[in-house]
Order: sequence, then structure tokens, then C-alpha cells
Amino acid sequence: MLQESRFDVTIVNGVVPLRFRPKVAVNHGITLKVNKPYLYVVKRLYRGYDKVICVSHRLREEVRSVLGVDCEVIPLPMKLELYKPRSISEREDIVVHIGTRPVKNPHISIEAVKLLRRRGFNTKLIVIGASSELSKDESVEYEYGLRENEKNELLCEAKALILPSSYEALPYVVLEAMACGTPVIVSTAVPEEVVINNFNGIRVNSFNPEDYAKALEKLLADEELWLELSRNGLEFVKQFDYIEIAKRYISIINELL
Repeated sequence: MLQESRFDVTIVNGVVPLRFRPKVAVNHGITLKVNKPYLYVVKRLYRGYDKVICVSHRLREEVRSVLGVDCEVIPLPMKLELYKPRSISEREDIVVHIGTRPVKNPHISIEAVKLLRRRGFNTKLIVIGASSELSKDESVEYEYGLRENEKNELLCEAKALILPSSYEALPYVVLEAMACGTPVIVSTAVPEEVVINNFNGIRVNSFNPEDYAKALEKLLADEELWLELSRNGLEFVKQFDYIEIAKRYISIINELL
């Protein structure tokens, strides 16, 4: 079918068997715990591509180590005009966590906000993602099946995004929060090229809810810190503008043709 369509170049998110050339594979993250037969097949597939793109420098090192494949780093693109940042006075007393899969560790965010509320903060956690059996009480609200514009609106209304994830290649939700001017609190699984500690977010070097509660308390109690992280995040995320990212892909296409 691709041969009949006469495409000049194919760009694939992931990797699939494809005889058409030239072809580019874009890697958004890898599963580190995989069996040998799977690795053998994936390595062969990637080596059949003319170019491999990784979305972060940390991911490039992982791909080199696990798959033995070199790749060029091009981050994910963003359409920044879709996000409508609000001033701190216009925001609700909510913290957002996105993702209910185990790797996203939503239970850490839930416990952190419970600890924060015990310290007198009237903060609610909103968990966005697929339906789950996570604990339910007055400190947590679940939003399942939100449309993109609804999710973006919630992010722009929130005081913070919390992401205690166990693995991230380039977390798009962090970039979305920055595009909203919403400060982020993340685990060290998030690459440092995305979140620079105390510049455009707060990095927590553990998976202890107490440490995330302390980071949230620090952020919510210090308006100057909140404003600084918000401003820096808004400026930082400009480098992911989709027009500039598209130019880099066009350059690669011209190189392959």
C-alpha cells in the first residue's frame, strides 16, 4: 500500500516491519525489562531504518545501551497557542496528577496531598487518566475520559502538576503544564533537560510521599517561588514550538532524499 502511494519518506512513531525507504523511526521511550527474542527483533527492525529519532538525550543513551542503535534527538512539538495561562489569583486550590498506570505512581500523589491537607492546606488533587481502583475520599477527585481541551483547561486552572513517575523519556504533560504557566513537581525519572530543579520546576529525589508533600508545601506557601517557576516554565517551553520542530524534520527529509 505504501509503495503504491509513492510517499517520498515515511516517519513512524515506534518501529514496524516496512520495506519502503527512506524511512524514519521516532522512539518515545523504551521498556527496559524485555526478553531476549523481543530485543533481537526490535534491534533488527531499527537497523533497517535510515534514521532514528529520540525525544530526549536521556532516551538516546537508553536506546544506545539497550538496542545498540544511535539516534538524533528531536523533542516533541507543541502548539503553544492551545494553552491559556492564568494568573495565580485566577487559579483554584488544586493540584493535578496525570496518569493512572502503575509507572505514574498516582498513589504517591494521593498520599502527598493527604499529608498536605493535614498541615492545613485546603488543596484538592485531581487525577486524570483511565478509570482505576485508586482510593477515594474528599481530598481526591477523578476525571476519566477528559477531552484534550478540558485537560488543558484544568492544567491552566491548577496551582501545580505533580508527577512522581518511575520512568519518563520526555513527559508531554510536564511541557503542557509549563505552557499553562503551572509549576511542576516531578521525580528524577524526568530528564533534567526538561525540568531544572528550582528553575522551571522542583525535582524530588525519592518516591516518598512525605518528600512530595514538602515540595508542594514549599511551592504553595511561597508566592514568589511560584511566580518564578511559572515564568521560567513559560519561557522554557517556547523551544518546543511545533514550527521549529517541524523544520528539523524537514531538514532530515531533505537529507534523505
